[in-house]
Amino acid sequence: MPKMRALGTSITYAPAYNSADIDTKVIGSLTSVGEISPDSEELDATCLDSSGGYREFLQGFKDSGELTLTGYLDPDKPGQAQMVTLYGTGALGYFWVTFPDQATVAFNAYVKSFTVGAAEVDGIVGFGTTLRVSGLIQVISTKHINNNDVLDATAYVVTGTPAYQWYSNTSNDYDTPTIITGETGATYDATGAPGYYFCTITVPNYRPVNSQIFQVV
Repeated sequence: MPKMRALGTSITYAPAYNSADIDTKVIGSLTSVGEISPDSEELDATCLDSSGGYREFLQGFKDSGELTLTGYLDPDKPGQAQMVTLYGTGALGYFWVTFPDQATVAFNAYVKSFTVGAAEVDGIVGFGTTLRVSGLIQVISTKHINNNDVLDATAYVVTGTPAYQWYSNTSNDYDTPTIITGETGATYDATGAPGYYFCTITVPNYRPVNSQIFQVV
């Protein structure tokens, strides 16, 4: 998985995937969200009758690895303070990285380490933390296709079955939307109904993810 440095990328913490919004905290003032590199053990399955005398292998236990965050120390950022607290308790948390196109990487992790570094750039003190991923990494991404006002937000996930719910809005944002009753498919026909639309995708045991916003004119 590539390093996540795109402008508009954010990472958010919650105690659990179903925690209330009031309990979530964005880990702000970051300059880099590192690379997640899942790997697995290698099991040697070679036996005396292996074909052609070649070694044979099977996949063993999988490991989702670590994620390193770096940025600037900001005591007013509750997300940074939360990382220090989690390091002290060792508790698992639910984290999700949101990209500018609304693609989301979600996982459980504990805080393995944190750093408060020396001033390196213009006297700004550095901040860093390493998250040790526990279990599976989920990736939820959606299409963004407007085909003659037939909107397509089909989701791609690592595991689970996505559920869909469409919303309309009078402005180009996710604030105060109106639910479109009965529209629970991956596509929505908005022909003849100008406005803004988006779809919320929910995968069991993960927080809902919004698609990009569609505009119908």
